[in-house]
Amino acid sequence: MYDLAVLGGGVVGCFSALRAAELGLRTILIDERGVFGGASARSAGVFTVQLDTPLDVELTAKSIELVKRYIAGRAWKETGFLQIGKEHALRESMESLEKCGIRYEVLDSEEIADRWPEFVVEPELIGVYTQPDLSVEPKILGRELRGILVEKGVKVIEGVRATKLDVTSSEATAVALSDGLRIAASYFILATGPWTREILHNSQMEVETFLLTCFAYRVNLGQELNIPSFSDEYLHTYWRPWGATLVGGRYDAEFAETPDISDAQPPSRSLRLALKFLLRRLKTPSPPELVEYMRGPCTFTGNGMPIFGPIPCLNNAFIIDGLGGYGLMRGPALGYLAVDAIVLNRELDKYSVYSPLRAFRWNKKMLL
Repeated sequence: MYDLAVLGGGVVGCFSALRAAELGLRTILIDERGVFGGASARSAGVFTVQLDTPLDVELTAKSIELVKRYIAGRAWKETGFLQIGKEHALRESMESLEKCGIRYEVLDSEEIADRWPEFVVEPELIGVYTQPDLSVEPKILGRELRGILVEKGVKVIEGVRATKLDVTSSEATAVALSDGLRIAASYFILATGPWTREILHNSQMEVETFLLTCFAYRVNLGQELNIPSFSDEYLHTYWRPWGATLVGGRYDAEFAETPDISDAQPPSRSLRLALKFLLRRLKTPSPPELVEYMRGPCTFTGNGMPIFGPIPCLNNAFIIDGLGGYGLMRGPALGYLAVDAIVLNRELDKYSVYSPLRAFRWNKKMLL
């Protein structure tokens, strides 16, 4: 019997299990694909506080603090972040930063070029720069997290799938695994991302999310550039530096019925436009050479807000889902906060807009 069973070995599940172990809970983490074997490892690796809502800014600032606290510098670099666009398009982000008390700089095109000569920015555009933001290598982050979890005594189960929750009228009693075993626990956190809908469906519950496959690329520039991670709200592209490479792409995706973590090459138009807009914004020492492409499945809700809170009608099960393209940034903070809510009875009133109640439907059998 475990105190907490965490379903999902991505960034949310790992930080949930890490916090639980830190608080002394007997914790098990279950993921068929292993730690960072799913969507988290296929994310672009950008951590920035330059987001549109104060809640997202706060969550990402907390995530950055957690990554820096627990993870060695092999997995991340403090590059800062530059958001480029017309002033009106960046205003919402600046207002959210101000509400959260986070410092930022506003730079005109000449100031951007003076600080980072590689950038080519039209005179009518500005840049907003925040210093503490990170470039993160997700696969290295996953390896670091797995080692920490094992060291702290978390039982990590890989190679078997969590298929459903066994539930009574008011609580979950166990999680059923694909090998026929059942793991009992006092509390459960469901953090399986694109695989959440299937587990809930098997448990006689339905959650109203939709699935997209997002694309990202790694290109080699031949030498390292001393530039921040950046997004371009004018050209709809984003990139982060890592050594001599840049990782990023465009804000494009495809609807999907099932999670796609295949090695299939993304649509050629996606790559062509990503490179076109990169070269329009940045002077590179040599033509970018494609060295890796990634398909990342992401779940979204109708209003773009995460699902975060107790599963309706269950007293001991918590869900974190619908993180969209910002799962890596939001995930550490949400996983950490979920455990604090369960164990320390921390209030979640400020996250009421994320309530799972808005997204759940119930199978008739569950209501009997």
